Amino acid sequence: MSSPSVDQAVERRRTLVSEVLERPAARLALADLPTPVERAPWLDEGAAEVWIKRDDRSSRIYGGGKVRKLEWVLANPPYDGDEPIVSVGGVGSHHLLALALFLKERGRSLHALTFTQTLTPHVRTNLAVLLSQGAQLWNVGSRARLPWAWLAYHLWRRPERMGRSMAAGASTAVGCLGFVEAGLELAGQIAQGLLPRPGTMFITGGSAGSSAGLALGLAIAGVSTRLHIVSSVERWAFNGLMYRRMMGLAHRRMVADGLRAEHAEGGAAGLLARAGVEWSIDHSQVGGGYGVPTEAASRALEDGREHGLALETTYTAKCIAGMRAALRGSAITGPVLFWNTHASNDLRPLVREGWQERCPVELGE
Repeated sequence: MSSPSVDQAVERRRTLVSEVLERPAARLALADLPTPVERAPWLDEGAAEVWIKRDDRSSRIYGGGKVRKLEWVLANPPYDGDEPIVSVGGVGSHHLLALALFLKERGRSLHALTFTQTLTPHVRTNLAVLLSQGAQLWNVGSRARLPWAWLAYHLWRRPERMGRSMAAGASTAVGCLGFVEAGLELAGQIAQGLLPRPGTMFITGGSAGSSAGLALGLAIAGVSTRLHIVSSVERWAFNGLMYRRMMGLAHRRMVADGLRAEHAEGGAAGLLARAGVEWSIDHSQVGGGYGVPTEAASRALEDGREHGLALETTYTAKCIAGMRAALRGSAITGPVLFWNTHASNDLRPLVREGWQERCPVELGE
């Protein structure tokens, strides 16, 4: 384990989660919180008034939702040592990119088991930055072949020092605490009058950690709402069974950390029911699969650009497309919130000359 440092003392500061747990976990100081909320009339549909939670502004290094989870995951066992981290994702994965950037800040490295995805300009930039930051990639041609990447890593292309394995998206019970904190943060902004209580919230989903933590945080804060989760992956990769499991893991972790009795009774399902927090998973925007742009997502991407909102077609543009489809002609009225989990940082200055020489993907022209 790495020796204590000055910033590790700061990392154990009081947090919103600390107010509901007797023995809160440690937390790194990686994010700039709270992130702002703002009205977005250009997204209004029918009688719905749309607001945006600007998590794209959550860090000067790399914003979006990933940093919220990494604050907690990298501060606690088994990821608080000095060894490399090995995790999985597409070659343009935001999770892998966030890991590479924040690990490098702490003198650590990333080993990435990757699969080739549609090389949009955004994905190509992410890949260039990932390689420029020194990440080592074990790549295969598709998600279905990821077991071969795992075998290569452990058998015939073993690194000099093996990495500590981390779940995709940093979606662990501890990682969920980042979005439990986010739910409590939003509740505070509602109480301050910075926005009205949204009757419906839209957030993207893939590995379940962000949306599961958010539902629990909102329920603990007593914010009655419906969480509409627009999936970026097929039903077999993200569904209600997986979502309930992730919420259960996170809730049990909080109970073990001393969650107040009024929030512990009845498990995660009981907590949500008492608070009036409902959820649903929407697979209508998956299109050709993970990372494959759709026409509706491409339109949302361009609309966002015109209004100063950076999106991408794997997650957040598909989420806006799903929100528009859900609101169009529906009975939803009043305040609606879109939770923007994408980072708005311009990473192009981080691209280093010669990254293509280490690239495992055919880039074409």
